[in-house]
Amino acid sequence: MLAELIPPRVLPRVLSRFDLVTIYFALIFGSYGAAQMAGQGWAGVSMMTLAAITFLIPCILASYELGTLFPGEGGIYIWAHKTFGPIHGFIAGWLSWVPIFLLIPLGATTIVAHLQVALNAQWSLGAQVTAQLLVAWAVVIISMKRLSFSQGYVRALFFVSLATAVTVFVVGLLKSSPANPVNAEISSLDLGKYGALYSAAILWLLGVEVPFNMGAEIKDVRRSAGTMMLWGSLALMAGYYLGIIGILYSTPLDQIDTTTGVARAAATLSPAIGSLVAILICFAVSSQDVAYMNAYSRLLFVSGIERRLPAVMGQVNEKTRVPIPAMLVQGLGASLVILIFSTQAQLTVAFNLYIATLVAVWCTSLFYVYAGIVRARKTHAALYTERQNQVWRIPGGRVGVWAVAIWGAAFNAVAIYYVFAIPLVSTISPTSWRVWLTSVSLVVVLLGVWIFARSEKIVASLSAEEELKKYARFEESV
Repeated sequence: MLAELIPPRVLPRVLSRFDLVTIYFALIFGSYGAAQMAGQGWAGVSMMTLAAITFLIPCILASYELGTLFPGEGGIYIWAHKTFGPIHGFIAGWLSWVPIFLLIPLGATTIVAHLQVALNAQWSLGAQVTAQLLVAWAVVIISMKRLSFSQGYVRALFFVSLATAVTVFVVGLLKSSPANPVNAEISSLDLGKYGALYSAAILWLLGVEVPFNMGAEIKDVRRSAGTMMLWGSLALMAGYYLGIIGILYSTPLDQIDTTTGVARAAATLSPAIGSLVAILICFAVSSQDVAYMNAYSRLLFVSGIERRLPAVMGQVNEKTRVPIPAMLVQGLGASLVILIFSTQAQLTVAFNLYIATLVAVWCTSLFYVYAGIVRARKTHAALYTERQNQVWRIPGGRVGVWAVAIWGAAFNAVAIYYVFAIPLVSTISPTSWRVWLTSVSLVVVLLGVWIFARSEKIVASLSAEEELKKYARFEESV
C-alpha cells in the first residue's frame, strides 16, 4: 500500500510514549461526559464501569495487536485493508472518520457554554454561534502548525484536564453531606433500565483505536502503545470517576447540567472556583479538539495518497509537514454542522439523531477491529513471525483471540442495539426514531461505498512508481 510506504518518508517521527498517553486521554476524556453520566445518578458509575469492562478492554487488546502488526499511518484504514481488502479498508476508515463532523462542533459548543458560566453571562444565539465558529477555526490554526507545537499544547493541557476532575472531587468531599447519597444504583447492572446510559458511557469511551491513525509518526509503536493503553486508560477512568462522584456529592440530581456540570459543581463551594474550573475546561476541551483535528486528518491524508479521495488530501505542507488540506476540509465540515445546528432548541431531535448516528457508525467500524484480529492471525502468520519482536499479541493463542473478538463484538452490538431501541429524546416515537436513525446510518455507509466505487478508475490508472518518485522529490525538498 502507498499508505504504508509514503507517510514515513514525509512525516516526522516525533511522538513519544508520553505524547501517546496525552493524545489518548485527550481524544477520549471529556468533562461533559462525566456531567452527562452524573445526570442519571449513581447508575452513572456502574454503567461506566460496565462499559469499561465490556467495551474498553477488548477494544484496547484488539487495537494494540493490530496497531503493532500494521504500524502505519491510517490505523483502522490499513488494518481493514490488510485483512479484508481495499473496499473494507476504505469503509472502515470512512465510518471511523465521519464522527469528526460532530466532535469538533461538540467541543466548540462545550467551550462556549463554559465561557458563559465563567463570565456569568447568557449570550444571544448569534453570539454563541459566532464564538463556536471562532473556536473551531482557532483549533484548525493550532493544528496546522508543526506537530511538535500542536502536540505540545495537548501535552501541557493533559494535566489541566485531570486537575478539573480532581478539583470537583475535592469540592464534593468538602460538603458536610452529599447532595446525592450513595445508593444501590452504584452497583446496578440492569441494562433493561439503564441501557441508554450504557450506550452513553460507550460514547464517552470511544476512540481507543484513533491514536494509531498517526502510526508513522510514533517513535516506537510497541512500547509507546503499551504505555498509552495502560496509563492513558487509568487516567481516563480516574478522570471520569472523580468527575461523576464530585458532581453527585456537590449538586442535587435535578440541578445537574449535563454539559457544564463539573464547573457548576465547583461553583457550589465558591463562584470564583467555579469560574476558574470553567476556564480551565475551555482550554482542556480545546486541546481535545486539536487532538481530534490531528488524528482524524490522517485518515483523509492516507485516503488521498491511495486516491480514494482527491489527491490534494494526500499532500503535506513543506514547512510544517502536516496535511493542511485535510485539516481545512475538517474545519469547513465542522463549521457547516455548527451552522446547521445553531438552533438546537428547535432541532433537538435532529441533533440527537446525529449523536446516535455517531455511536452507530463508529461502533460499526469497530467490528473490523474484532474480525481483523481473527483474520490477521490466519492470513498474516508470516508477518507475525517476521515482526515477532515488534508485534504485541493477545495472550492465550487462538482461544484468547477468539475470546476477545467475540466478547468485544457482542457488546459492541449491544451498544448499537440500545442506540436504536431507546430514543435519546422523548419528543419522537421509538418507531420514528429507528426509521430515521437507520436511514441516516445507511446514507453514511452508502456514501462511503459510492466514493470508493468512483475512485476505482483513478486507482486503476495510478502508477505506484511515479507516486513514490513524487514523494521522494518532496522528501528531498524538506
